[in-house]
Amino acid sequence: MLVMAKNNNLVTIANAKIVSKYLVEHFDPECIVVFGSVSKYGKGNDLDLLIATKDDQKNTRELNADICKSLKPFFKKFAIDPFVVPKPLLREYFLKGSPFLRMVQREGRCLYMKESVKEWLKQAKEDLDTAEYLIKGGYYRGACYCGQQAIEKTIKGALIGKGWELEKTHSIERLLAIAQDYGIMINIPEDDIIFIDSIYRGRYPAEEGLLPTGEPTEADAKRVLQTAWDAAKQLIRE
Repeated sequence: MLVMAKNNNLVTIANAKIVSKYLVEHFDPECIVVFGSVSKYGKGNDLDLLIATKDDQKNTRELNADICKSLKPFFKKFAIDPFVVPKPLLREYFLKGSPFLRMVQREGRCLYMKESVKEWLKQAKEDLDTAEYLIKGGYYRGACYCGQQAIEKTIKGALIGKGWELEKTHSIERLLAIAQDYGIMINIPEDDIIFIDSIYRGRYPAEEGLLPTGEPTEADAKRVLQTAWDAAKQLIRE
């Protein structure tokens, strides 16, 4: 990893977004994640970036050199510490249990992901298919959870497509409120919203008491799944 000389200028999350936008326009990365103090506190002495690239033909040293050349205009303003790795190698390191990548996953904040809307909607569809499969097998709690995840990812995908900055929330009620601010109208009955949010909160055995009717039934699972499909259809029309 190339370490830039520190200076006395603090770097903020706003600066991180500017650098990310510049890299997207000039370098075409697959993904950019900010980690370290800027991610945790919104500001810090340097900017730590994990940059995943599609190019797996160059070695890591060459990739770092290319990135540093791209970032030269920013070096006089604040220190930048980029960690550049091809996406295939990134996956390999992660599967091997890299402590560094685990830390980035836990504390990092994604600034850019190529075709992110497509990926969110793809995962939402997989959750819908999984929910249907689990209902057939009688695994209603798991089906309810997958249905909730499908709704959550569908709404988040639509919001990201409107320029929303990803927020770590699982509340459908919260996401629907944000969606209205972005002009995204999704009609989900209030009773269904309350029930689906309770499904997520009661997903562990110790939290079963949070479920309004106890262990989910087949009817509950089908209710969540139908709500998920209805929400997806409404957003596709958007």
